[in-house]
Amino acid sequence: MTTELTLIRHGQAHCTVQGIVGGRRGCTGLTAVGRRQADLVGDRLAREHAERKFAVLCTTPLRRAREAAAIVAKRLNIPVQVVPDLREPDYGEADGKLWRDVMATVTATADEGLYRPIAAGAEPWTAYAARTKAALCTLVSEHRGQRILVVGHGETITTSAHFFLDLPVSMRVTAGFDTTEGAITRWTLQPLEPSRDGTEPRWMWHLTTHNDTRHLQ
Repeated sequence: MTTELTLIRHGQAHCTVQGIVGGRRGCTGLTAVGRRQADLVGDRLAREHAERKFAVLCTTPLRRAREAAAIVAKRLNIPVQVVPDLREPDYGEADGKLWRDVMATVTATADEGLYRPIAAGAEPWTAYAARTKAALCTLVSEHRGQRILVVGHGETITTSAHFFLDLPVSMRVTAGFDTTEGAITRWTLQPLEPSRDGTEPRWMWHLTTHNDTRHLQ
């Protein structure tokens, strides 16, 4: 059966509304709007789940993602697995501060910022991308032929595109993959060509849905 990876961006978060760097310290969970968005995602996915089950529901450890995942899990009646390496970039001393204050101190260009942290103890984009790609690779390997559901962040979805499309890290500053809070993005692993003489067929990832918000209308 086809391997499917469904990615959900968490709903509206307090830190986003307030312009706060939302790491472990700065994230204070979902707003009422964000919880409603998670409700709507859960309702839609519950209908899908009745047709073909999701094998696993994973979330990043940040509070806004865990709260959204808990709401979805209740609709699907499946447990939640926290995957630490799917978390957003670590922000170090910037965590919990206002984004405008943090960015006012950044002197690196966009290209340099791929390799340089935005604050002491923070994680550069290259390290974050490698960590997240490895976590996604493990998930799809462990659940081959199954439906995988991940509640994550906008960066999670961007990194999935870089991973499956094999994009160079420099693409981070030349092309983006915008995602709406509560939106669904979906990848499926499909055969590129049939097997020949009993050999394993070649496979390729298809982006079947990106930033789908029909359930939020």
